[in-house]
Amino acid sequence: MLQLDWDDKGINIDGRKLSNLRFADDIVLISQNREELQQMVEELDDVSKAIGLTMNRSKTMVMRNEWADASPITLEGTSLPFTDSYVYLGRLISMDNDLRAEIMRRRRCAWAAIGNIKEAAHLVSDKKLRADLFDSTVLPALCYASETWAENKTSTLMLVRAQRALERTLLKINRAKQRSLNLRSADMRLMSGIRDAEMYAWNAKKRWAGHVVRRTDDRWTTRVTFWYPREIKRTLGRPATRWSDSLKKLQGNDGQHWSQTAQDRQKWMEACARR
Repeated sequence: MLQLDWDDKGINIDGRKLSNLRFADDIVLISQNREELQQMVEELDDVSKAIGLTMNRSKTMVMRNEWADASPITLEGTSLPFTDSYVYLGRLISMDNDLRAEIMRRRRCAWAAIGNIKEAAHLVSDKKLRADLFDSTVLPALCYASETWAENKTSTLMLVRAQRALERTLLKINRAKQRSLNLRSADMRLMSGIRDAEMYAWNAKKRWAGHVVRRTDDRWTTRVTFWYPREIKRTLGRPATRWSDSLKKLQGNDGQHWSQTAQDRQKWMEACARR
């Protein structure tokens, strides 16, 4: 990748061009137009072959927004398939900014996780030990990458309902039995002793936000977080939920922006503890 001269390619993020994301051999190419992306794909393929690597055709896909050129991107004469969503580093990425599909994926992962511990959990009589087992295996699977979520009421409700279903399985109480025993969700939580998924995800996001703001090495995570695309005109209608929208509730009574509060770690921890 260092051999590629892509400093002038990609999307302009406050004066710098973001052209790619890399983690080991998982690479995302970012471009403003089809012609530039076609060139980047070909150049990446060339440098990969030079060191004995080949691009995985079955996993290489193209995502575009509704305004992009629909002409195909080709690799050695073969058109790369278009997709509306893609799983990158365990997180579903989509162009419509809809978190529901990702919550459904996380729910399936959580059910797989509880399936692995269910037998052991049902044999454990100690409530705290059983809760710790759930919190250390199922909860991380359910809330994986929640630091990056732009959550709203719908996605939060999906998360809450998913945890309640998992909680019933942990307690060996189905919905019919819960109704017959007249148990409310709060009663079930007292019985299980597990951590709340909504708060788990919210706390993870607050921690991550603090780390991003306090960084001083000009990483892309920080630059993109505060990026305002001035050269792009916003579309009509209500704007999509942004990642930082939920963090506005952490602003101080003095009107200080949440990012300013987060610069001071102690003040940020105090603000997070209040909410």
